[in-house]
Amino acid sequence: MWTRLIVVALLFTCWEVSSACEWTDREQCKSDVGQLITYRTEAIEYAFGNVFGPLPRQIEVRFVNSDDGQFAKFSGRVAYDAAQRMLVVPQRLISSRLPTPMHWAAAYWPYYQDRRYQDLFPVIAEIDNALWGAVLQENARATGMSWPHAECASIDLTKRLPCQMLVAGIAALLTEREAPMFNANPVDRIWPEQFSDFQQRSWRSERDYADVQHYGGIQLLRPLFSEFGVPNALTYVAQTPFRVENDNMRASALRYQERAREVLQSRPVPVIVTGQSDDDLGKAGDPGKAITATGKSEPRFVAFGARDGA
Repeated sequence: MWTRLIVVALLFTCWEVSSACEWTDREQCKSDVGQLITYRTEAIEYAFGNVFGPLPRQIEVRFVNSDDGQFAKFSGRVAYDAAQRMLVVPQRLISSRLPTPMHWAAAYWPYYQDRRYQDLFPVIAEIDNALWGAVLQENARATGMSWPHAECASIDLTKRLPCQMLVAGIAALLTEREAPMFNANPVDRIWPEQFSDFQQRSWRSERDYADVQHYGGIQLLRPLFSEFGVPNALTYVAQTPFRVENDNMRASALRYQERAREVLQSRPVPVIVTGQSDDDLGKAGDPGKAITATGKSEPRFVAFGARDGA
C-alpha cells in the first residue's frame, strides 16, 4: 500500500515540474508544442489502439496569430482543418506551461484522473480535443459527412439534441475514466419515451435538457465503446447520425445501438498497440518504457514552417 502511495506521489511530483516557454526562442517553443502533440498522439494510440488510421500519413502543424483567417475560423482554438488537412494552433500556446520531462504526457488517463494535472496543463486538453476532432472529421469525410453532424446546428430540437448527445457522450467517455454517478433506472428521464412532452418541458428546465444531452449520450454510446473498442465505435458514430424516430427517444436509442452492433460485429476489434495499460505506466513510474516496447514511428503531425503564418 505504501509503495503504491509513493509511486503516485512521485508521478504527481514529476508532472508538477513544468515550464513555460520563453518567447525569446519562438522556434524552440513551437518545437516543444509540436513534441507535446506527438506525445499525446502516442498516448491516445497506446490507450485505445489504431485511432488515427483514417488520417493522412503526415499532417502539417500550423501556428497562427489573431489576424490570420484560420484563427478566426476556429475562434482561437486548437483545431483540425479538414479542408487543408492541417492542425491549426494559435500562437498563444507557445507560451503555455508544459510538463517536464515531456514524456510524462505519453500516458493518456493519468491526466484526466487528477484535476491538478488539468489545472496545471490545460494545453493538453486543448490538444487532445483537436486530435479527437481530427479523427471524427476524417471518419465523417469518408462518407461525405461533416463532424459534428449538421443536425447539431438545427433549430429543431428533435434533430439538435440527439446530435448533441453524440458529441457529449464521446467527450465524457474519452475523458472520464470512472463511470459518472447517476441513476440509470428511470430511463425515461434521459431517453424520453414521449419526446414531444419532453420538448415542452425542456423550455422550462435547462437541467432536464442537460441531463438528456450528457447522461443520455453516455448511456447511448458506452455499450458500443465497451463492446467494439474506441476506433470502431467512433467510426460508426461519425458516419451515423442519431435521430428520434416516432417521438420515442428510448426506442430510437435502442435501435441505434442495435444497428451499430449489426455493422460493427463484422469488423475486427482493435488491439491495444502497447502491451502496457496506462495503469501499468503509472505503476512502473516510467512511461518511456512503454514507448520503446513498440518502437518509435514517424510523427504524424509535423511543423514544416513553409506555410507558418506566425
